[in-house]
Amino acid sequence: MKPRTRADALPPPTASEAAFERLIGSFGKPRVESPAAAFLDELYAKRDEFLDRDPYASIGDSFGFNTKIVGVTFEGRQDLIAGLQPGQELELVRQPDNAFDPNAVAVHFGRLQLGFVRKPIAARIAPNIDAGERYRAEVRHVTGGGTRSVGVNIWVSRERATIAPAQTGVRALAADVQGALLGDRPLRDAQRAVIERVAAGKNTLAVMGTGRGKSLCFQLPAATGALERGTKTVVLYPLRALANDQYEALVRRLEPLGVRILRANGAIDTGERAALMDALETGAWDIICTTPEFMHFHADRFANEHSRPSLVVVDEAHHLIESTHRPAYRRVPDVVRKLGSPQVLALTATAGDDVFAGIRRELEIEAWVIDPTIRENLTVTEARGVTNKVDYIRRNIDPEGKAIVYCNSRSEATKVAEKLRTNLGDIVAFYHAGVGSAERLQVEQFFRAGTIRVIVATSAFGEGVDLPDVRDVFLYHLNFDHTEFNQQSGRAGRDGEAAHIHLLFGERDRNINDFILERDAPTLHTLRNIYREMKKIAAVGTIRMTYADIASAIDLGDKVADKTIGSAVRIFADAGLLELGEDDDGRYVRFLEVDGKVDLTQNELFAEGEAERESFKAFCELVLKAQPEVLQTIINRPIYPSNVPHLR
Repeated sequence: MKPRTRADALPPPTASEAAFERLIGSFGKPRVESPAAAFLDELYAKRDEFLDRDPYASIGDSFGFNTKIVGVTFEGRQDLIAGLQPGQELELVRQPDNAFDPNAVAVHFGRLQLGFVRKPIAARIAPNIDAGERYRAEVRHVTGGGTRSVGVNIWVSRERATIAPAQTGVRALAADVQGALLGDRPLRDAQRAVIERVAAGKNTLAVMGTGRGKSLCFQLPAATGALERGTKTVVLYPLRALANDQYEALVRRLEPLGVRILRANGAIDTGERAALMDALETGAWDIICTTPEFMHFHADRFANEHSRPSLVVVDEAHHLIESTHRPAYRRVPDVVRKLGSPQVLALTATAGDDVFAGIRRELEIEAWVIDPTIRENLTVTEARGVTNKVDYIRRNIDPEGKAIVYCNSRSEATKVAEKLRTNLGDIVAFYHAGVGSAERLQVEQFFRAGTIRVIVATSAFGEGVDLPDVRDVFLYHLNFDHTEFNQQSGRAGRDGEAAHIHLLFGERDRNINDFILERDAPTLHTLRNIYREMKKIAAVGTIRMTYADIASAIDLGDKVADKTIGSAVRIFADAGLLELGEDDDGRYVRFLEVDGKVDLTQNELFAEGEAERESFKAFCELVLKAQPEVLQTIINRPIYPSNVPHLR
């Protein structure tokens, strides 16, 4: 147990007392600049920019996007534009000395300039181009003509420069991949045993506890196989948020080696979806992070001769047997057979007698590895329902150790970090998916070095950031799922030294999460209301408004925002109720004539949302009521079958 401190023995100071203590303590003490202080000043100064959700906020990190060339009516370019054909390749050329825009990116057809990338987009991608990354562009549509000016829509895709392996040869290549994933740390015995069985081509089941490195068991063979032999791997995750986090981590570590990594779920935007479908048609991918729902609805695309995977990884494989609310998980064996029965690797921390036998039966498992390690160093600390969470963190943080505080939103992570920085000084940073790639990497480096000791983050922090010496994990908000809860908790104490997981959430957080889930994934009732109200405001069956403006115009309450409208429109389009398009006047939504009833539930986006709601409901029944000792048992050890050898 952690020794009691003065803060534990005495009642906490009032707000005014604490402020007075800080004021007295600051007299005669000039601010000491730590190596991270200047960086943190800049990070917090840009907090609003990182929270900005404008249409171009994340385009610098995007796989690809559609846009329109601007400036095409000048300098006699109309005749050239009119002669372009869909599919023709174009070149993006930086103009850093442009007198009107230092971020200018010109679009060329050969030596001829057609125009420019739109200014707000250029501001996002120019730094990437200046850093050595390349972008490809191709013509998608030529619009206008006749009495109207001719325009051109293009698809822009990002090509990240690859790093040549340090040495040549299969063994050296595997070492490069392992170095990218693990650094200089060796494989654990259980990890090595799983990888050996996968390399031997056997259908394998790995039962390993939280924090024991299950992900590496597929990452290493998937990346090495892609680079050596051109093999393809599909990884199934229970939630799209988990798939997205894993995708971000893999891109950062494996793309520089030349591994082509995509994500596939119902929530990706139109441009990324178009790129994904192109890649599935041509086979231009190596690893895809997806959900069982997406795999089920698009099995034919994965069965395409160019895209058939060599390995299917089923993460949290106990859902195959235990999750009656996840029909897509129960269909995984059928989908695997439809793909030609590729090799399977199943991963879980929860496989008692019946579940273990069920997974073996459904996935035709030939070999398995059970890691019985119990992480005795972890302690779950009860603080559910605490009223002043920030003060609790301040009083209970290890005075010399590192800590991660997990929040459910970018804005909350930022606010909590600011409050803690006021109390703890220049050792606190925030981290979420909206923070720029360079800043995120710098936060990780300072945290690894110990200059920054507290990170307040969303779930974006942790995947692929394997730090051994985290002494405290504070779960500020309620998680959305067992898997996320276990993963975040399991990031404490990976060095085997004593570590604490603090439960700060309470019943109030359940309502917050329900609200977030309904905004992100509208229910069938909400979808029907949105469709009815959108048709009312459609002029001649067409809407030319942003999703935010639509949400405001139909006024269905605060549970319907721009993201809700975006999800609804995608579902309506899949169901054949409307079409999305772009013409000379911009993007539009056009309603279609429909005969009879339409089933809105038959697409991956709706199915993923329903699965998330059901998973959250089941999770709440346990985590809000169970004693800390019960939750500690769930976190620190695997559940495995009795009377079964640990290796086969």
